[in-house]
Amino acid sequence: MKMTKKRLAFFLLHLLFSAVAPIVLVIVRYSTITNTKAAVGFKISITGILLLIFIFWVIKKLFIDRRLTDLKAQGNIMLANLKTKQDPAELAAIEKELKKIKTAEALFGSIIPLLFIVAAVIAFKALEAQLVTLSATLGYIGISYGVGLVFNVLYSREIHTKNGGTDNGGK
Repeated sequence: MKMTKKRLAFFLLHLLFSAVAPIVLVIVRYSTITNTKAAVGFKISITGILLLIFIFWVIKKLFIDRRLTDLKAQGNIMLANLKTKQDPAELAAIEKELKKIKTAEALFGSIIPLLFIVAAVIAFKALEAQLVTLSATLGYIGISYGVGLVFNVLYSREIHTKNGGTDNGGK
């Protein structure tokens, strides 16, 4: 195929709108985030959330999981004692202690998902302002890519033989 000026122009326009413009849009929109209160809050919030999640995970693995395992073992022993003991005072004491263990077990088991939900809500609030910018940027990139698609189709349709004629059967 022969490279004509028209074909070259369509290729360059396709390249401009499909690759160069989207990259430039992303760089312009996100490299100029200044130290405004919202931008700094966004950066600190996300970093802080990730740090807190990591610290909580380490604490959970080192202390909470071990404590939960101990509570479950104690609870199983006390349940077995409830079935075998006959003294009413002893049964009442076991029941009271078992209620404390089951309460602590339920709290430790339920607080972990709750903390992750709280972290997610805080992260979403921190990202909320940035999502507006991201949405607009993606819209502009979509428009630019659509224009690039038109030029890609035009580029693809510019078919010429090397002797200067077109490849459409002589018509």
